[in-house]
Amino acid sequence: MVEIIDIGFGLEGTHVLVTGAAGFIGSKTVAAFLAAGAHVTALDINEKKLSALGDHPNLYKDIADITSEEQLEATFDRAQTRFGVIACCVALASLDFSVLQHHTSICDMDVEQFRRTMRVNVEGTFLTARTWLRRIKAHAVPGVTKNVSLIIVGSESGTFGERSNPDYAAGKAAVQTGLLRSLKGDVPRIFPGGRVNAIAPGPVDTPQFRTECAEDPLQLWKDSQATTARGEPVPPEAVAKGIVFLASDSFSGSITGHILDVDGGKSGKVMWLPGEKN
Repeated sequence: MVEIIDIGFGLEGTHVLVTGAAGFIGSKTVAAFLAAGAHVTALDINEKKLSALGDHPNLYKDIADITSEEQLEATFDRAQTRFGVIACCVALASLDFSVLQHHTSICDMDVEQFRRTMRVNVEGTFLTARTWLRRIKAHAVPGVTKNVSLIIVGSESGTFGERSNPDYAAGKAAVQTGLLRSLKGDVPRIFPGGRVNAIAPGPVDTPQFRTECAEDPLQLWKDSQATTARGEPVPPEAVAKGIVFLASDSFSGSITGHILDVDGGKSGKVMWLPGEKN
């Protein structure tokens, strides 16, 4: 007789905090967790965009700058008061291509842009992870608190680089490799069974990507058609579903220290276009 396997996510009632929740991928992630029955704290620095998420009985919205220790501490405290211990944290907030200036070469990049990107994308992710893990240490109960998991949102840029934005690529490489591998051995020592993983999406079919493709007729070909096995950008819902998968002990309880590439089979970058190199 075939034994029936439970294929539910088991996230009902789990408190999940998502940074960068008001962004395009962030809002999809919030919606996916709510659909799975989780209690969600949506955290963002942009109050107007955050309010656009609407209302839901299982949704709490709060504003904070992830580079501020004080603001993060206060936000985590308010969230825990609302829904209890934050079992799962999604570190998604970062400066991306919609706000970063692009450059032809690193020769043209101002060091202040690099420093700002590192502060938000690396230091902000570090502070988010530390704030979450400190509260897991203080408040989570072994055998009671389920789905204790940190998901770091990286990028295919952290693997393949970005000639026009080495700041972004360096930051994503730092969090999805160095920080991830360091936390892999730390998290389960703080909480038995606790996990940490990264997800590296891209290229994703966001409004920003469509704008870039409209401005550059070769953008779609360079980033998707010529360099991915599927030959098309990744639907944002696929990224959100990948995050939910990593959050679930039921589905990924034996997966930790892993980078989940949601990139359509990305295999590199187009290095030269016809006529660029004599």
